[in-house]
Amino acid sequence: MPTAIRYQIVVEKDGANVKATYDLSVPEGGSALIATFSLKVDGKELIDPWIPGQTRFNGTQFTTLAHPDQDAVVSFAITSNEGWSAADSDMLRGSKRFDDVTFSNL
Repeated sequence: MPTAIRYQIVVEKDGANVKATYDLSVPEGGSALIATFSLKVDGKELIDPWIPGQTRFNGTQFTTLAHPDQDAVVSFAITSNEGWSAADSDMLRGSKRFDDVTFSNL
C-alpha cells in the first residue's frame, strides 16, 4: 500500500485578497517522496514552479481575485512517487467578504 502524504491546506479570502497556507510531509525514514503538488485559486496556479522529490513542503502564497464578488473555485492535487494521490475542490463564496476553505488529512 502506498504511503500517504500528510497535508493541511487553508485558503482564506478577505475581499479580493487571498492567502493560501500549506504543509505537506511524508513519514520519516520511508522511501515516499512528494511527486506533484498543485494548488489553484480561480484557475490560477499558486505553486509554480514545482520541484518534485521533496519530503516536506510548506509555505504561504498570496493572490488577488479579479472578481471578488463571484464564487472562486479552489482545487488541489497531490501525488507521491509510490502511487498515492489526493485531490479535491471547494468554493470561496463571492457573497461573503470573508470566507475560507480547508483541506486536510491530519
